Amino acid sequence: MLHRRLPRMVLPRRAYYLTCCIHGRRPLLGGAQLAESLLKLDAAQRDRGAIALHGYVVMPDHYHVLLTLRGESSVSGVVRAVHSLLARTCRGETRLQGRIWQRRFYDHVIRDEADLRAKLSYLHANPLRAGLVEEPASYAWSSCRFWETGRGPVSCDAWD
Repeated sequence: MLHRRLPRMVLPRRAYYLTCCIHGRRPLLGGAQLAESLLKLDAAQRDRGAIALHGYVVMPDHYHVLLTLRGESSVSGVVRAVHSLLARTCRGETRLQGRIWQRRFYDHVIRDEADLRAKLSYLHANPLRAGLVEEPASYAWSSCRFWETGRGPVSCDAWD
């Protein structure tokens, strides 16, 4: 029996927690250049009005992002735009062939502020759990430092 995935629901102006993985869980995002490129692409989506960006962490083989859809944007559209551009960058810098991203990504609709805070805490603690740092705020590719000090690689938006 063939099982089909249910269609992704699009809930405009709702906050989402996303997890996106590199195909085969290769550590392509472990270098500063691609991690920074990914965050700049997320910031560009915010700057063009597609999303509000609330939190992020870029791990070597995946990333998490907390965002709110703006206007007519969809989660799939935002992810597709970011992944397409980063795949081109990745292929140009590393000369990789084939698939960069896993076919599917995980999304969770944020129910309330407590849910948002729990997901933000989870993503900020991810580098600590992975043994990459001893303090979450010391990880370079996370919004943790922004929320603690007001400075970080990419600024974040408050949740409305």
